[in-house]
Amino acid sequence: MSNEHLNSGRKAQKLQTRKKILKAANNLVKNNQALNMDAVAHEAGISRATIYRYYSNTEDIATELILQLNVPDAEKLNSGLKGTNLTDAMKSIQNAYLDFIFKNENPSKKFLGAVLSSSDTKLERGQNRITSISKFLNSDDIKMSGEEKKKLSVIATLLMGIEAVLVTKDVCGLDNKESRETLNWAMERILEGYQ
Repeated sequence: MSNEHLNSGRKAQKLQTRKKILKAANNLVKNNQALNMDAVAHEAGISRATIYRYYSNTEDIATELILQLNVPDAEKLNSGLKGTNLTDAMKSIQNAYLDFIFKNENPSKKFLGAVLSSSDTKLERGQNRITSISKFLNSDDIKMSGEEKKKLSVIATLLMGIEAVLVTKDVCGLDNKESRETLNWAMERILEGYQ
């Protein structure tokens, strides 16, 4: 979204238009419809030209959409894990992210597509998951080497993201319940090596 455009003129009206665009895009995504500028304009009841004043492409809209969702907060996740054993804590973090993805599967897929097709090097995926895992693993309760923590962070991140859900559901044909059970099972097997 153009900050220059948003900061000039009638701010309240511009914020309202921005919300209208995001709501229209969200409706399209939730209904499994194509996310393109024409469809968003039609759904929002505004012109494409107006949308282009706020967003230069659908990738920007998809990115903004995912940021508007209630992504699990690393601080909140970790606040309740003090004294929790490694397996239970890691599965708790994993399930928080899986809950988010299952609830927001289409927007998560759109965001992944937007990130993969974007030339914006500042746009990263998985940072929230990595932060949540690292905060827990770097607590005094976890006794493992820095190298082990790093490797566990990487593999755990893989087991709780949209990437894993794409594989378990779209490639392997599992439903949400089977996907969660399989990903939890994989997390448990990996963590057995650290008990």
